Amino acid sequence: MVEKRLREAKDSPAPKRPRRSVQSVDRALDLLEALAAAEGEVSITALAARTSLHVSTVHRLLSTLLRRGYVRQNPETSRYYAGAKLATLAEGRSRFGELRLRARPVLRAITEATRETANLVVLDDLAAVYIETIPSPQVVRLFTQAGNRVPLHATGAGKALLAALPAARRDSVLDRLELRPYTPHTIVDAAVLRRAIEEVRERGYAIDDEEYDDGVRCVAVPVMGAPTELIGALSISAPANRLTRQRCTELVPLLRRSAAELAAALREKTEPSA
Repeated sequence: MVEKRLREAKDSPAPKRPRRSVQSVDRALDLLEALAAAEGEVSITALAARTSLHVSTVHRLLSTLLRRGYVRQNPETSRYYAGAKLATLAEGRSRFGELRLRARPVLRAITEATRETANLVVLDDLAAVYIETIPSPQVVRLFTQAGNRVPLHATGAGKALLAALPAARRDSVLDRLELRPYTPHTIVDAAVLRRAIEEVRERGYAIDDEEYDDGVRCVAVPVMGAPTELIGALSISAPANRLTRQRCTELVPLLRRSAAELAAALREKTEPSA
């Protein structure tokens, strides 16, 4: 099946490194993230361009990552790709492992009911991160993958996460956000964003109305473990011509039931048996 990719990687300037960061570690992680985000194999020169590193530095880091099994090289093309060890590490007993496991059947049920892409997203400092996704079975669908980081202010899941935070933490995050425009519809005014987040908090769901990608719409609800315990957000993403604003609101009850089901499954796992 041919998949039309609707979401392209956003080019952004490399973030400034904190003074106490270890440069070699930063560079190795940049390289791994670039490999993980690549579709299939990628050349050294492409990796150097994506990470803003010199080709010789990329080559040196790749040699170490190859030896440790985190990277593999196709001997026929000399191109590189993420190794199985990286996937194994990601599937390890991280704090998101149980959440992803419990979310998969919930997301699968959403996709089966809607025929659209369903996602589980968590808050990571000033970004929203996809940690699980079930793609739409339709030919034209939204491309997302676990590990993708997206801005809080320009996405449905991001706004749902912000709205569900306790007031003090929400204000702290909002104060630090860089309100970068991604499309003509992106909210870039701090006061407007605060009003929008308050509206999301009151109604209990958020919509990304082509604010991150032209032609893409998203609806999201928070997943709460307790009244003030934010677990993450569930979202449905699709081409805007299929996911109209009216359909977004019609899908909110399904998302709310799914969020409650996921929260209950997590409580069942953590509660001691009688």
